[in-house]
Amino acid sequence: MNNKEMKEMEKLKKAQAFHKSKNYFWILILVLTVIYVVDELASNVRGTVDSYTICDLFNTTFGTREYDMASGQIGLITTACYLIYLVAPFYKSLADKYGRRIFLIINTIGMGVGMLLSIISHNVTLYLVGLVIMTFFTPNDMQVIYIMECAPKEHRAKLCSITKGIALLSVSLLGVMVNAFVDRNNPASWRKVYIIPIILAFVIGILAIFFVKETPTYTQKRLEYLSASEEERKAAEQKEKEAAKEEQKKSGGVIDAFKYIFTNKQTRAIAVVAVLFAFSTGYTGKYQNMIEAGIANNVLSGADSSTILMIYPLVNGVFTLIGGFITDALGRKKSALILGLWAALGLAGFAYACTSGMNAYLAAFCFGISIAGLWSISDMIYFVITSESTPTEKRASVVGTMQLMGMVGTGLNMVFNSVMTMIAGATNLPKVLTLAYLPLMTIALVIMMLKVKETKDVDLDNVEL
Repeated sequence: MNNKEMKEMEKLKKAQAFHKSKNYFWILILVLTVIYVVDELASNVRGTVDSYTICDLFNTTFGTREYDMASGQIGLITTACYLIYLVAPFYKSLADKYGRRIFLIINTIGMGVGMLLSIISHNVTLYLVGLVIMTFFTPNDMQVIYIMECAPKEHRAKLCSITKGIALLSVSLLGVMVNAFVDRNNPASWRKVYIIPIILAFVIGILAIFFVKETPTYTQKRLEYLSASEEERKAAEQKEKEAAKEEQKKSGGVIDAFKYIFTNKQTRAIAVVAVLFAFSTGYTGKYQNMIEAGIANNVLSGADSSTILMIYPLVNGVFTLIGGFITDALGRKKSALILGLWAALGLAGFAYACTSGMNAYLAAFCFGISIAGLWSISDMIYFVITSESTPTEKRASVVGTMQLMGMVGTGLNMVFNSVMTMIAGATNLPKVLTLAYLPLMTIALVIMMLKVKETKDVDLDNVEL
């Protein structure tokens, strides 16, 4: 064992002792919850001030032809930025080699750096650099891995649900900040909305350096490795390589996963539903533009906009929690119908509010319940139903491939939104997007009801569908 490894072992032993301290777990949960909040704020802040950002960077006004072209062009460029997700799996895998803690800290501070670059930008290029950095660091969710590896197994799901719920509810703070900081006569004021999330990202990232230690699971595994002899290490590494090859041979990788998905009736139907719903998520990135269209069409006011932005996250958080109970209680198909109806009817109500007017609280309820249903049914399709419809030896590959197909659907809807903005104009987005996405949701639900078998009580070790 060299000096570097001896120092690492000493550090890990201190972390192991710290894990047993009286208040460590609750301090950890508090820090992880705030990190989850920062993650959600960073994920949603751009969409909350999207129209103001475009008006400022392109020196234009909402509803003009110049705005429509600028919005469409930046949307297409942003879609290309999402190619950075291709690097994400390799980045995430580094946490298995170097530990969870360093990446928890890097991800949190990285989100702050991305947001900071965005607000100091006075040109589109630097803004997009900040956006790419935010896009890269926000989906990694290292805080979830921390909870899974630090919490007692009987409390893991509960703590994940609670911390996620708090994070979803915190998005309402963006509405408060828009109301407090944004001046409609000064588009550049959108930058102020980023300030508190940036401060939170840097402060909690620095605090994590002092108050968060490596997870017990990784600590134990790494200590075992460092304590082993050179021969034992080589034998363990060889065993892991052989196990990985055997697992790869069984699962067959992406190509075999595609073959399985499209040759099996159950997974083929699920794939069609997954892609349709992935494409239908397009309006979730244009909600602020839809609200602005309502203001431009004189059916909503600036005060209504602030109310919607503050209230819809609360509705989303509550109904996301309710959706989880419904899925476990009623089975997959019945809950899919309920969640899908939430998404469809909520979108119809929200679009009506942006075209014909509606009480702001009711409009916020419609949008909140719509995205709660949409994301809940998406998670169920990609993870739960797909897992329960696939044999053990192919499950990981099929779930991963299904997610990849979902990303393709998401990319397509971003392109569609951008093109439609340039052709139809931002003021017509409520009508255009609703006419596009509602039929897709309806078709997906019909396929779900008629072609997908119930999987609630399936034996995961003996899947036969």
